[in-house]
Amino acid sequence: MGLVTVHGGEEGHVSVAGQTLSPDQTEYNVTTVNDQIQYVIKYTGKRSSNPPIHLEIGIPNNVALTIKTDSASIIVRDYTGEVEAASVSGDILIEDVQGMVTARSNRGGVTAKNSAGIISVVGNYGLLTFDGVNGDIGVSTIMGTINFTGLIHAGDNVRLETDHGPVDVTLEADSTLTLSAQSTSGDMACMLSGINSSTRWCDGKFGAGDGALQIRTVSGAVWIRIMP
Repeated sequence: MGLVTVHGGEEGHVSVAGQTLSPDQTEYNVTTVNDQIQYVIKYTGKRSSNPPIHLEIGIPNNVALTIKTDSASIIVRDYTGEVEAASVSGDILIEDVQGMVTARSNRGGVTAKNSAGIISVVGNYGLLTFDGVNGDIGVSTIMGTINFTGLIHAGDNVRLETDHGPVDVTLEADSTLTLSAQSTSGDMACMLSGINSSTRWCDGKFGAGDGALQIRTVSGAVWIRIMP
């Protein structure tokens, strides 16, 4: 429980700072094995309306990072490298990150902003939000909602998949992409010029068609529009 914040730090150094509401109910252990440093922090007290633990970590770029929490939220900012962030019910924010990112939250939400690289996000029930992300983007959820806003340009490959949640895409006007969107039983609204569409599918090229956008849902509704 609580909040874990990670950011790019000084080359060759790992810094850890934090605070807890109940020191006598917080366990903190550090283990070093070969080239891996593991921090394990457990709060053993009762649930609280305030986060019982705040942890802030600075690590050098290009050091592989893995974060796993139960209900604590995760923030990763200003970092370049490989990140794996997973939470059972906490929210995850990825901001100004470059590299290979994997984020999973079963019941929490995931937000990726101003980031690029190979980004994979998996959720079940939460809101999955993407704003200004580029690269190879893969998103999958069962009941959750996917909101994607920004520019798709040459070389980008964006794949958005839901079973029963909706997908809402708002693109910048100078995007260039080949679109393929399909829903088994959900309503489809493709408000892009030059795109072939029906109530269940739409496809075609927008602009030069150099990027790619693929959307698949079972019963989730789909909206695709251009920024006003």
